Amino acid sequence: MTQQKLTPGKARCLARLSDGHGRFGVLAVDQRPPLMQVAARATGKPTSDVDTEVSELKGLLAETLSDVATGILVDPYLGFHTVMPHVKRDTGLLMTLEHHAFREVERGHRLSGAIPGWTVEQAVKHGAEGIKVLAWYRPDAPEDVKAQQLAFVQEMGDACREFDRPYIFEILPYQLQGESDQEYAALIPELTMGAIEELKDPAFGVDLYKLALPVAPQRVSEWGGSGSSVAEAEQLMREITAALPVPWVLLSGGMDTNAFVEAMQAAARAGARGYMAGRAVWSESLKHYPDLDATRSALRQQGRSALSRLNEVLHDITPQAITTDFRISPTGHTTAELVHGDY
Repeated sequence: MTQQKLTPGKARCLARLSDGHGRFGVLAVDQRPPLMQVAARATGKPTSDVDTEVSELKGLLAETLSDVATGILVDPYLGFHTVMPHVKRDTGLLMTLEHHAFREVERGHRLSGAIPGWTVEQAVKHGAEGIKVLAWYRPDAPEDVKAQQLAFVQEMGDACREFDRPYIFEILPYQLQGESDQEYAALIPELTMGAIEELKDPAFGVDLYKLALPVAPQRVSEWGGSGSSVAEAEQLMREITAALPVPWVLLSGGMDTNAFVEAMQAAARAGARGYMAGRAVWSESLKHYPDLDATRSALRQQGRSALSRLNEVLHDITPQAITTDFRISPTGHTTAELVHGDY
């Protein structure tokens, strides 16, 4: 992996989002459909009518868990107002930009877009120290679909560059219409590695990649499946580390705590710089919702225990400085000229 040059502003923000040594332990509470489904099941309301409950849940997650994470990932409309009162000054703020809804075209190919009315500039004005963008991507998609997705990725990178905030880019493959669960699961390694090959170009301006396990968790033999293994996933992750121009972190993608901790151990050995985890940390505890007291108690026990286990893995990763050249030169002057007293 070749380290991409950072501006002082981006370097400072990445240090804030990490532990200061290039290791990222980020709590993700930007999920929308998964938490809408939790709230809908608990209340009997449709998912379109649970915004208040989802906001309440996000606030509870921040209240109980954010102080043991290096950073927190939150969405602007359902989470920001309930999460931020609980975020301590030494926890970095990462804000999501992509809309959870996407447009489907032929065969179920997906087109990503930003949250309506939400921009990188607005996120920066709200204090974001990093911008996270998810793009659905299949390397076998039609060329016009890929062209639109690549344009979206580039647009987001250009905006992050303009406002000098780190661009955290999440790549996710997806299942097509008519594709069985088994067929899709078997394709995940190929889809993942193909997507990385097409999205690794430094011109996109990505500063940190957020990636799922490059094999289907349900196929991993150590976790009760067949057709794959932790060793295979680790080897693919080593190839990912070698291919990318900047560091990457592992997302939990709905895995349970035990599986994700083991996946994180393999990812760390393979060169990952940390994790961004949501459901692997808090999903089990939310089974107590809508009983807020029971949910809070479970999060303080099970949720914090999950983060503690992940942070043990994090601390075993070799520290890595987030550096840049902090010399400042006026426009039109070189550093050498300044030595001769041009101020």
